[in-house]
Amino acid sequence: MAHTIKEKYKTELLAVNKYIDNSYIYKIFYDYGFTINNKFIPLHSNINVYEACFISQLCNIYISKNKNKTLNILEIGLAYGTSSLILINQLLQFKNKKLFDIIDPNQSTQWNSIGLENIKLFLKFMNSKLKINLYEESSVTAIPKFKKKYDIIFIDGSHTEDIVILDLINSNNKLKINGLIIIDDVLHSGVKNALLNFTKKFSNYNRISIKNNNFFT
Repeated sequence: MAHTIKEKYKTELLAVNKYIDNSYIYKIFYDYGFTINNKFIPLHSNINVYEACFISQLCNIYISKNKNKTLNILEIGLAYGTSSLILINQLLQFKNKKLFDIIDPNQSTQWNSIGLENIKLFLKFMNSKLKINLYEESSVTAIPKFKKKYDIIFIDGSHTEDIVILDLINSNNKLKINGLIIIDDVLHSGVKNALLNFTKKFSNYNRISIKNNNFFT
C-alpha cells in the first residue's frame, strides 16, 4: 500500500521537495502521515499537495519582499497541523521579530491536541524557540479581541457560510496594508458563497496567482 502511494504521488513529492523544501514536511507527504506518541496518523485523503505548495510559495514570495521589522501570521483552524507546518516553515525564514497565532476551538477535544504536538515536534526538529499562541475559542469571538494586525491570515476553519463571512470580515479588519488573506476549501458551497459575497462588498482585494516566482493579479 505504501509503495503504491509513493508511486502514485511521485510528481507531487517532487513538487513538495521543490516548493516546500523541508525534509520534515517532505517525510510527512512521503509517508502520507506522521507519528505522534508512537501512533501513526494518516493524512486526510482530501489533502491537496499542489495547494500546500502554492501556500508555501505564496508565503515565501511575500516574506522575501517584506521589509518590515515584524511579521505576524494568523491561522484559523489547526486540526492536525499540516498547513501550520508549511506556514511556520516559511515564517522561520524571516529574520526579524515574528508571531504565529492559531485559533481552533476544538484542538483539545475533537483533535486531541495532535496539531499542537505536531508543531512542537517540528519546532524541535528546526531547533526553533518560536512561540505559538493557541486560542481555543470561536474565531468569531476571538479575532475582534485581538489588538495586533497580521501580514498573513490563513482561513481553514468552519465551512458554514455565515461563519466564513464573519471570518473574512474580521480578518479584513485585522489585516495590515498589502497583507494576504489565504482561504482554503473554496469549492465548498458555504465557503464559496461567503467568499463571493465578501469580494462584492470589499472590492479592494485582488486574486493572486504566481508566475515567474512573483505575484500575478
